[in-house]
Amino acid sequence: MAYGIGLDIGIGSVGWAVLALDHEENPWGIMDLGSRIFDAAEQPKTGASLALPRREARSMRRRLRRRRHRMERMRNLFINDGLLTEEQLYHLYDGNLEDVYALRVKALDERLTDEEVARVLLHLAHRRGFKSNRKAESKSAEAGELKKAISLNQETMEENRYRTVGEMFFKDSRYAEYKRNRGGNYLNTVDRSMVEEEARKILETQE
Repeated sequence: MAYGIGLDIGIGSVGWAVLALDHEENPWGIMDLGSRIFDAAEQPKTGASLALPRREARSMRRRLRRRRHRMERMRNLFINDGLLTEEQLYHLYDGNLEDVYALRVKALDERLTDEEVARVLLHLAHRRGFKSNRKAESKSAEAGELKKAISLNQETMEENRYRTVGEMFFKDSRYAEYKRNRGGNYLNTVDRSMVEEEARKILETQE
């Protein structure tokens, strides 16, 4: 006899049914049914997934791997396009270096050395800004805080006529203490398009 199986799979149970089918594969009767109940794979008190620590660790490894690969591609670009040699890259951060935020502003008006251009571009690549991921944001309260900070920073740039994100961070005293997000403070969060626009302006000047 032809039959079909239906499953209802949940986080703490699986319901099943075996249905008899006619010659046109339409169900006409229940042959058997039941369910299996088991402990949900979550913390009893908080409801958090037991797999959460592994998932977060895996996500962190993936982000670090992608960042490392991005930096490798940047360095290869510098070498292949003749901006710097491998030796120059190796010693790029030797000596008494000028503040990279100051360089980001200087790059809008003055010619930088090749080493300084490389430092600025690597700095921008490290801090690319926030890019929307609507699927992930639907469950993230943090995304709302990030978007609020981006909106405030866009207003600050317009009101003070800062040409770039780097100029705002360097000249506005409110950002002196927060060059990186930390402790739930998202003051320096900007949209990725704002960082891309700064990179374009810098490259246009340097060219």
